[in-house]
Amino acid sequence: MSYRDTITDQIKLTEHIQLVTSNGLKYLHITHPKAVARISLFGAHLLSFTPANSAPVIWMSDNAIFNGVKAIRGGVPICWPWFGPANESPTVQPLAQTKDYPSHGFARNNHWQLLDTHSDNDTCTLRLQLTSSPEMKRLWPHDFNLIAEFIISESLTINLTTSNTGNTSFDYGCALHSYLQISQPDAVQVHGLDNQNPVPRVLTGDVDIICEHPASTITLEDNLFQRKLDINNEGNNAMVVWNPWQVGAKAFVDMPDDGYQTMFCLEPAIIGKKAVTVAPGKSHTLTTRLSVTAL
Repeated sequence: MSYRDTITDQIKLTEHIQLVTSNGLKYLHITHPKAVARISLFGAHLLSFTPANSAPVIWMSDNAIFNGVKAIRGGVPICWPWFGPANESPTVQPLAQTKDYPSHGFARNNHWQLLDTHSDNDTCTLRLQLTSSPEMKRLWPHDFNLIAEFIISESLTINLTTSNTGNTSFDYGCALHSYLQISQPDAVQVHGLDNQNPVPRVLTGDVDIICEHPASTITLEDNLFQRKLDINNEGNNAMVVWNPWQVGAKAFVDMPDDGYQTMFCLEPAIIGKKAVTVAPGKSHTLTTRLSVTAL
């Protein structure tokens, strides 16, 4: 899809939304009394979200690459229709036997269309759409309509709705790969990752785990920021917890060597053999809501 097709003159932007083009990529800047945010049409990628009178909630790499090809490091990438390496995903095998299958699917590496916007004194809502193309069907041979809805207010809600527009059922996996801004590793703890173990998770080193029994609400407490971030999820079957720590951060060209100190990924996900089946004409929604309160 070409850049010019990602937004049309027929889409009316509200007073709180500005379309900005930089280095050939299009961004939506949201300036609302309740919060400011930024979304890239490449990947329908939330780049920032900051409620009024609050520190930023979303972490973005200072070394992120914005070239319309490589997925953007930081923010909330949309991993869809599989999570992780394609050749390890049950929703892709045995198709993914070539090197050009991207990790975490293709939604974050494509240009989306803006469907509509709405705003009032309480919220600002934007919807972006991705539909199947010949190149996508080469990777994943299904007809679909994918809509990412962003509801911005004191809190942030992301609804990712997968609709099956074909004649046969398909299975899909995904994740809202949320990079969350933290003050420093030893100041945070996470509650609710395991309903069977109430002990909070602390960040003391590299972590890359899948929590299969999470609570519907995950709480990230940051004692230095003096705030609590509640992450309320629906439609997922797991939470992915990730921080690459020193060695991992140095391995990424698009992350500062010390970037691991101010980010923590807590990702609602649909993964493993329990991927969601969507019948023809049906849809499924993965939702995450981020809200901030003082400690």
